[in-house]
Amino acid sequence: MKKDYYAILGVSRDADLETIKRAYRRLAVQYHPDKNPGNREAEERFKEISEAYEVLSDPEKRRQYDLFGSVQGSGGIPNDPFSQMVEEVFQSFFGGRAPRSRRPSAIPGEEVRIQVELTLEEIAQGTTRTVRYTRKVPCAACEGTGSRDRRPPQACPTCGGSGQVAYRVGGGFFQQIVYQDCPDCRGTGIRIGNPCPACGGSGLETRPHTQEIEFPPGAMSGLTLSLRGAGHFGPWGGPPGDLLIEITEAPHPYFLRDGEDLIYEVWVAYPDLVLGTTLEVPTPTGEVLSVRVPPGTPSGEILRLEGKGLPRYASRKRGDLLVQVHVWMPSQLSREAKQLLQTMRKDPTFSPSQKRPEKGFLSRLRDLLSRK
Repeated sequence: MKKDYYAILGVSRDADLETIKRAYRRLAVQYHPDKNPGNREAEERFKEISEAYEVLSDPEKRRQYDLFGSVQGSGGIPNDPFSQMVEEVFQSFFGGRAPRSRRPSAIPGEEVRIQVELTLEEIAQGTTRTVRYTRKVPCAACEGTGSRDRRPPQACPTCGGSGQVAYRVGGGFFQQIVYQDCPDCRGTGIRIGNPCPACGGSGLETRPHTQEIEFPPGAMSGLTLSLRGAGHFGPWGGPPGDLLIEITEAPHPYFLRDGEDLIYEVWVAYPDLVLGTTLEVPTPTGEVLSVRVPPGTPSGEILRLEGKGLPRYASRKRGDLLVQVHVWMPSQLSREAKQLLQTMRKDPTFSPSQKRPEKGFLSRLRDLLSRK
């Protein structure tokens, strides 16, 4: 049966668009479901009014209706004319756009930050650690819904799910619209009608969590790694945030670090510095290197072993291992050693040269480090 859309809205067939809008606004407010909860007759009347307005407010659809008595594809309500009307009224009176109603959207979880201390050996070779920390996870009692009856979250009726409400400030021609977080949902756009007693409606509870973390070679102090999805879960089914791992470095008993370079100090007997010797030098990877000390090496000299330091993070390059040799001075001497030293002291080849060396220890160390 043909529907008389003009009669439904109570307007004449030659009514202009503004007359149709005023009629629809008046009837929509009167029969809106929110004002008539549980009234099926009012609900059906509202659908008819919305359908009539959808056709008569569109010039092309109205032309088809006037010619043929129907509109192809009509009969449903693909759009909500009432929401559009509210938008139009808001713009005409206040300027700008009203906050759009929307379905409750997932709120992402927060990040979790932890610190992990690595040894120099772990930094050199990489390692895998198992760490424990607390994180917010979906509440077991309400299955993360925040509701005692486990119903999914609903859009806040005050703001329509937008999380914001508009206030008119000023008077007369000097009016301004100010948007603020909705006081009822605190800007979330979500209303929990029957909060879960276990989580208070947040949908979250705090639990200890165990996580395995892989640290690549070269991940040294000051670097922060990110593990996606290992942070706090978001409320009401929101996706989890990230886990941020700040790396610190444990003090080492005999290695000093300068960036990717390592400094290893070794004490050598005086005759070995004079005559030359071979030293065994450890590395943080467990490898032991044989290092030749040339004859006549002065105390404080630095021997550079290229590529034997720490790996550079996310790179194939490595730093160097700097071996600094020092003369070892005995605290006690045997009679024979004293006699030998007395003889050596008289030998002219053991008399120190009065010529000042071109560069001292600090200058040589600075030159070595600047070659990186």
